[in-house]
Amino acid sequence: MSFNYAQPFIVVGAFIVRDGRILLIQENHPPDKGKWNLPAGKLDFGESPLEAAKREAFEEAGVDFTATYLLGVHSVYRKDTPGEVHSLRIIFGGETKDEVSLDHGEAVDGIAEIADYTWLKPEEILDMDNELLRYHDIKDLTRDYLAGTQYPLSAVQHIVQT
Repeated sequence: MSFNYAQPFIVVGAFIVRDGRILLIQENHPPDKGKWNLPAGKLDFGESPLEAAKREAFEEAGVDFTATYLLGVHSVYRKDTPGEVHSLRIIFGGETKDEVSLDHGEAVDGIAEIADYTWLKPEEILDMDNELLRYHDIKDLTRDYLAGTQYPLSAVQHIVQT
């Protein structure tokens, strides 16, 4: 199966930390089946990026995500998939008090969107083989988190012009 897009698309994600551990979810569909990722997904037309991060955290991990800062914006051009993919990833950092539940994701042909989840120490993520990660920038985001990098939520504005 080849994925070809005419232009880059926007992905919004949640970098969720609890007790010093970072939440990763495991993809359950090709071309990234088995790879680990942050709860993330495409920005819907007209949707606020902050609301998209909250929605994706619920859809993929069943948690109510509270973003408290912007962690990073990365342009990721992937040549490691069948067909080239270019996404602009907006990643918000924050927390949740909820327990993870994988019962909310969208099933495709009866197969759940997310296979599993784990909470990892930052060092465990940094030690992972890149082939296990859907996006290699997860390591960069983890290093930025450890360095205390935080941008205000106001750095990403959603404007509805009428």
